[in-house]
Amino acid sequence: MGERWRQIATAMAVGLVAGVMVAILRVWSATLRKQTSQLERLDRYMADGRQVLAVFWHGKYLPLFPLAKGKHAVVITIDSFRGRVIGEICKRFGYRPVLLPADVNAHGFPALVAQVKGHASLIALALDGPIGPLHRIRSGALTLSAVHGVVLAPIGVASSRKIVIRSRWDKQELPLPFSRVAVAVGDRIELDHKVDEGGAMPMEEIVRQAMDAVERQARELLPGMPHD
Repeated sequence: MGERWRQIATAMAVGLVAGVMVAILRVWSATLRKQTSQLERLDRYMADGRQVLAVFWHGKYLPLFPLAKGKHAVVITIDSFRGRVIGEICKRFGYRPVLLPADVNAHGFPALVAQVKGHASLIALALDGPIGPLHRIRSGALTLSAVHGVVLAPIGVASSRKIVIRSRWDKQELPLPFSRVAVAVGDRIELDHKVDEGGAMPMEEIVRQAMDAVERQARELLPGMPHD
């Protein structure tokens, strides 16, 4: 009986936290000046019937909840309290969450393949999530994408005014209300054509360069924003 009440309490807490976050995100999103037209590129990438894995840095994911609404993506997260909150937020914005086992290295990626292969056109994943380190690309996701022919679509997010939570491992960025926010979608990457061979560039470096490029692209969509 105690375990049952604990599960009920956890579910209620998840729903409460998610509800508050969704309300904040909706109000906040309504104040932003958005440039999100490049998200249409994802539809073109899916047009040939290939699965698309949209990848972004963990510290940039928060604005994507409201800004990418309507894309009906499967969002990958971890089965934990925080992951369940993210999953509930996903549902309320029209995404389908998939909660992977907490032991990602042993069970997570095979579970990812089992749950989304053949059932989702668009999958969303933070490349360096859920616990970092910052911008450390998880090679397992890339290898599985290559083996199963999943196309990668790099996503970049930039804002004209923001708060950066430097105490967090992912240096999470929170665009301020009434700021300009841009979402960029880079050229698609077909890793099944780039599996490491002698003398070839490692997949991680290919993807890292693409992520650097799409982040620059997002900044360039914001006139007057200083470039790094």
